[in-house]
Amino acid sequence: MIPRGYLYVIGCACSFGLITTLAKLSYSEGATPQTVVFYRILATSILMGVWSLWSRRKGQVREKNKKRILSNLHVTTAIAVTGVCIAVMSLGYLSSVQYIPVSLSVLLFFTFPFWVLIINYLIDREVPKLHKLFAFILAFFGLALSLGPTWEILDLLGIVLVLSGSLASAGFIIAGTKAVRIIHTRELLFYANTLAVFLVGAVMFYTDTFSISHTFWGWTGIAAVCFLFTIGQLFLFAGTNHTGSAQASLILNVEPLVSIGAAIMLLGERLAISQSIGAAVVITALFLASDTPKKMFAKKNVKKSL
Repeated sequence: MIPRGYLYVIGCACSFGLITTLAKLSYSEGATPQTVVFYRILATSILMGVWSLWSRRKGQVREKNKKRILSNLHVTTAIAVTGVCIAVMSLGYLSSVQYIPVSLSVLLFFTFPFWVLIINYLIDREVPKLHKLFAFILAFFGLALSLGPTWEILDLLGIVLVLSGSLASAGFIIAGTKAVRIIHTRELLFYANTLAVFLVGAVMFYTDTFSISHTFWGWTGIAAVCFLFTIGQLFLFAGTNHTGSAQASLILNVEPLVSIGAAIMLLGERLAISQSIGAAVVITALFLASDTPKKMFAKKNVKKSL
């Protein structure tokens, strides 16, 4: 049976993975990447704000919210870091495709599980086990096969942008995971996304990349992206409470595979043999990183002893 935390993070990966294809459909209807980012962050801020207000009026205040007074500085810092990371993660990732191939951008962005390992070590001196480190490397190799990146067209600015987004993604996961131990997830997402709205809005204002001339299908795609981005964040932090940030970041490697599957079903794209092999490698890596092999080995030892 798959643990609940794994299911939450897989739900997050599926939500975020579908966003890529739906956003592409919105782009074809006149939306700009920056506009889609702005709307999805704004939608999360509004929805979480309404939910928090409704919960307070109903008196649904969890015990950990009462602890916020005791560590207000830590909470404020975690919220600020999470909000900045949301903005940098989204803008860096999407802006990089203007300078480097999409497949290369996706592959470099999904180096964030390694950033999570490094940051966790620097903060908590958390050293990953060898089998999990091997699983991280194997999953990255599987993604390389699935995405088939082109290394011929390299632009330093594009690489810097996507790696900034990757590092910000790691910061988003770690800071958010620590924050939801003190305040409710809905409050974290409200404050963090509200901050990100102003940051992304400022970038759009100075770069003149805002666009509101969309068709019905363009708005439908944006609405779907907003919904998926919101529930994806909720799934993520629900999952990290059970799995931890490092394990969650590894499971999120499923996201590009979901994007590929959605592109096949919705855009009519075909799956190459190398992509099939890469998907199998990623799934194998996730299996090795879980506790399932250890349990299977333990059961075999018990049977032998009997």
